Amino acid sequence: MHIVISLASPFYAFQQSDLLGRLIVLLLITISILAWTIIIDKWLYLKSINSDCNGFWLQIGKSRIPQDLFKYFDRIKGPLKQITLRGFKAIALTQQQDFDSMIAGVSQDGFTYMFSKDEIDLIHSSMLEGVDVEIHKMEENLGLLGSIVSVSPFIGLLGTVWGVMMAFTGMAVKGKADINAIAPGVSGALLTTVVALLVAIPSLVGYNQLSYSIKISSRKFEHFTEEVINLLKINHQKS
Repeated sequence: MHIVISLASPFYAFQQSDLLGRLIVLLLITISILAWTIIIDKWLYLKSINSDCNGFWLQIGKSRIPQDLFKYFDRIKGPLKQITLRGFKAIALTQQQDFDSMIAGVSQDGFTYMFSKDEIDLIHSSMLEGVDVEIHKMEENLGLLGSIVSVSPFIGLLGTVWGVMMAFTGMAVKGKADINAIAPGVSGALLTTVVALLVAIPSLVGYNQLSYSIKISSRKFEHFTEEVINLLKINHQKS
């Protein structure tokens, strides 16, 4: 019997809350679902990016010729493909060629282009723009998750203060201090704090872990860009 009462206590506290208290609890539950949706979706997305990056580095990490970038282009996936594509389009622009024609030419004749410093800078700038775009995609909804971390405890506090205030107001109306009269109302009020913490704590942990993963992925993108530019500088630079 004791176990049944213990398990039912959160529901009892919810039942003892007034309309505003119940609405706050339901709001916090909705926010929690939103937070977990963001965390899971973003975690799966970042896991996919990390897998794509590692797989590509296994193929081209030891390459010292730009030709391999074109050779393995179809195997590149995710953000690295978009970053590489921007670089290729910049190369086509410096050579005043159509993109598809450039790809076909390199596949047939090999990589024979030579670049001036300004052209290298243009290619580098284009790829860095691609890096910024991909970082922005990774950070999408992260700000919302951060807001959930910050706001949910205050929403819970609002419910607690409101519930306690109404409990003591009811006691004042009755004109006597009766713990049995105010205890149910106070338990309903404190429920909002408990729910708020159950929202905020996992959200904070998820936010920190996702931020760290995004930072690592961003460094991989930047490192990849620098490697590509170094290949172009070493192998093909005009005097």
